[in-house]
Amino acid sequence: MSVQYVSYATVTQAAAATIKTGPAKLFGLTVTASSSGTVTIYDNTAASGTVLFTKSSLAVGDVIHFGGIGMAAKNGLHVVAGGTATINVMYV
Repeated sequence: MSVQYVSYATVTQAAAATIKTGPAKLFGLTVTASSSGTVTIYDNTAASGTVLFTKSSLAVGDVIHFGGIGMAAKNGLHVVAGGTATINVMYV
């Protein structure tokens, strides 16, 4: 039996990043820095298409979890961190 581990990617203030191309599972995120940050996560490799998650007014210590089976993305995971947010996104 093989064990699959959840990876993470850090996305920093006023930046965007494609953290996975192709099918993926989004498990959650943690906020490590923010005073007025926002985040939007797309099922895509760009900041367009289906929005999987969005939140404004992020606070340091916020933990958002999508359950043990994760949230499926068909095309990839593209994360936009706005304002002063720094977040760790957990995915496979």
